[in-house]
This record gives sequence, structure tokens and C-alpha cells, in this order.
Amino acid sequence: MAVTIKDVAKAVGVSPSTVSRVLSNKSSISDQTKQKVLSAMKELGYVPNVSAQNLVRGLTDSVGVIFPPMAKDGRIEQQFYMQILSAINSEAKSKGITVAIATGQTNDELIDNVALMYNQRRVDGFILLYSVINDPVKRYLSQNHITYSVVGSPVDQNTAALYIDTDNQLLGANMVDHLFSKGHQRILFVTDKTSEGFVEQRYTGYFLQMRKLGAIPHEAVLFNRKDPETLDAFYEKLINTKATAVIVIEDILALRVMQYCQLVGYQVPDDISILSINNSAFAEIIHPYLSSYDVSIEDLGRVALNELIKQIRDPDQKRYVRIMVPHHLVARESVRDLTKINH
Repeated sequence: MAVTIKDVAKAVGVSPSTVSRVLSNKSSISDQTKQKVLSAMKELGYVPNVSAQNLVRGLTDSVGVIFPPMAKDGRIEQQFYMQILSAINSEAKSKGITVAIATGQTNDELIDNVALMYNQRRVDGFILLYSVINDPVKRYLSQNHITYSVVGSPVDQNTAALYIDTDNQLLGANMVDHLFSKGHQRILFVTDKTSEGFVEQRYTGYFLQMRKLGAIPHEAVLFNRKDPETLDAFYEKLINTKATAVIVIEDILALRVMQYCQLVGYQVPDDISILSINNSAFAEIIHPYLSSYDVSIEDLGRVALNELIKQIRDPDQKRYVRIMVPHHLVARESVRDLTKINH
């Protein structure tokens, strides 16, 4: 016969409600009582019924994952989002949690979907897969006291939220260090987006490290394959700076930059080296394979889910912190080692 809360309470000499408060980790219970109850649970072999506890607390055992508005630039198709969603799904399955997806073409549509999911009690909280300045979706979550975690960087002042992030400024600096170790000093920073916090932080890392190493940092170069003006500006920048390497914000864009460079007569890595971020499946689609920094997307997803679940199950222990997930370089073929020339 299964051991119940009443059995534990009787063994310790306390009420069943006291045992329940220990299970909920309520601060009103003394440490001494907690230890007695926990010891009795262990001795008796008591296994908490999480589903029953959640039912009493009105929880659904489901979380929502919020994608960025799809109308912006088709980012929903990027490998990052598919990879992190897979990690969240896998971790959720191991914990008996279901995952629902919130999408929308615009911020208003996205907010409507989030509100519907939460008000109909389909989910207990949300994971935001992006972080942008003055985000109306995040504002809605905060104003309505909905529990959420963010995969990304804090970009707003006085925003109380839990952020799961890469140290993006350190990443930008590490990329400069790697290129310098290969003999590159004329380096450009290329992106296709400007509103997201991680872009600014990676650029800051690039800018400060270039100056620290005595090289000239340049303004971030916007590269949009649908806008000929940005392509022309990028080409002029290559010529005027005599750049030997470019840091690109993510792998798909890096492939497009590589194709454009080859179109205008620059061979990778002989004439221009490319260093990218995400270490996605796209890094090994075409030769030369991309050297790319792995930002541990699977870990970002797992940590974001686990921290969200902690806050949902114990609202009294909410933490407004920034948790950093480490990154590392996966070196392939797209960066030329200039130190070996004529050696």
C-alpha cells in the first residue's frame, strides 16, 4: 500500500497540512520540522504525487513557448528556433510537461494568442525565445503577473524577469581574439538585425576588444540580401577597409555573406575569412565549412524550461536573475591562418 501524507504526519507527530507545507517548501515551517518530515518521508518511502499537488494548486503541467512575430523577417524558420524548441520539448517530456506554441504575424496577434492560452488555463507560464527593446509581449506578461523566462539578454531597464543567456559581450571579444590569433587585424562585424539585445552586446565585445588589441573597430555592417543598397555598402566596406575577416551574427547569414563574397570575386577563406555563431546544421552545408561558435542552444532551452518550472511551482521563490550558458568555438575551414603565410 502506498505511503500517504497522513502516514508521514502521524510518524512525525504533526498535521497533514504541515507535511503539505513542507512539500511546498513554505517559509513558515521551521528548519527543524522540515528535517523531521523529510527524514520520515525517506524512511517510509513516501513519493510525492506531483500531478495531484498541481491539480490542487490549479496547475496545468503545460508551458507555452513564444516565438518572435513572424512578419518581421522570417526568423521563425531559422535553425536556432527549431533547435531550441526541440531541446525544450525533450526536457519537458522527461518531466511530464507538455509544450504549446504561441505564434503570430504581428505583436498584437501574438499577444492575443498568449492571452487566450493563459486565460483558458492551457499553460502555467511562458518561455520567450527572443528579447527586444520595448517588447509589448513581455510588457503584457509582466503587467498581468504571468510567470515567464526569457532566452536572451536583458535590454530594458527595471525589467524584472529571468533571463537565460549567452555572455554575448564575451563572445564578441572571443571572436576577435580567435581571428587575431590567426593573424587577422582588419575585421568587420556583419549583422542583418539591430533591435535585439544580443546583437548590441556582441558588437560591444567586438568593438572593445578591437580597441584593446590596437586595431580599428568599424561600425556594424548591415547585410540584407533583399536590399541592394546594403549589399553595395558591404562591398565598399570590404574594399575601403581591406578587411581580411568578417564576424557574422549567425550561420544562415554567414552562408549568404559567403555566397555574396564569392559573387563579387572574394574567395573564402583565401581572400576573406568568415567566423560565425550558432554552430547549426547549416555550418556544414557547403564548402568551405563554417568556423562557428556553439552557444549551447540545447542547454539554453533546458535551463529556460527548468527555471520556469521552478518559479511556477514555487512562486514565493521567484528569482529575477541572468543565468549564463557557456559557449565554445568549433573550428572548420572558413578562417585562414595568416600566421603561416611565408613561414
